[in-house]
Amino acid sequence: MMTTQTESHFNWARSAGLAYLGVAVLAGFAEFSVRTGMVVDGDAAQTMANIAANQTVYGLAGIADLLVLLLDTWLGLAFWMLLKSVNRPMALLALFLNLLRLPWMGANVVYHFGALLLVNGALPNFPPEQVQDIVAFLMDMHAYGYTANGIFFGAWCFSIGWLFYRSGFVPRLLGVVMMLALVGYWTDLFVVFVTPEFEAIISPFAVMPAALAEISVCLWLTLAGKAVHRAFQRHNAASLAVPSGVV
Repeated sequence: MMTTQTESHFNWARSAGLAYLGVAVLAGFAEFSVRTGMVVDGDAAQTMANIAANQTVYGLAGIADLLVLLLDTWLGLAFWMLLKSVNRPMALLALFLNLLRLPWMGANVVYHFGALLLVNGALPNFPPEQVQDIVAFLMDMHAYGYTANGIFFGAWCFSIGWLFYRSGFVPRLLGVVMMLALVGYWTDLFVVFVTPEFEAIISPFAVMPAALAEISVCLWLTLAGKAVHRAFQRHNAASLAVPSGVV
């Protein structure tokens, strides 16, 4: 009973919102403020030169990626605690999907730091042009790994959205937009790997609504966390009041 009371009194909604907000800020910094600005398509020499000239920022981007993994771990736990009373199997699926993608993204960070090693002379006996090509290749592998993660992340968004929609203490609109995020991430995945000639046209329109849905969720949980927490407590109290034999 003590454990149940502690779980109920801790504000899992605001905790999830703050963790999600941290993920958005750190991932946005690493992927869009740093890597996107340094990679020059078709110009391996300039890409390597950009990393070499901004090693401190580039290194911070890698650390930000690692911090995202820690926050994502907490986020998975917070959503499990918040939503397991809505539908335990679906909440467990969301938790497993979150745990499944974390090793993938952790391995992907190796490409980021691998490029930094090459910039600092990890292969001194290789011709400069070859080192530049390897750096560009590692950055491309990181980008592909980031996109491929969408298969897991989109499914996670859908499961969380479904739980939001069914919860009664999270606005159904947030549930709908999170479920639709799956369409955006899976569309981007398909375009990048199957029809790359359309990537520049389709991918931004596919990913942007999904990203806005995530931002809406993290801001709402952070700002309205107290109200969500009270509704969560009422939901838990009502669930505990139902006799065990009643479905």
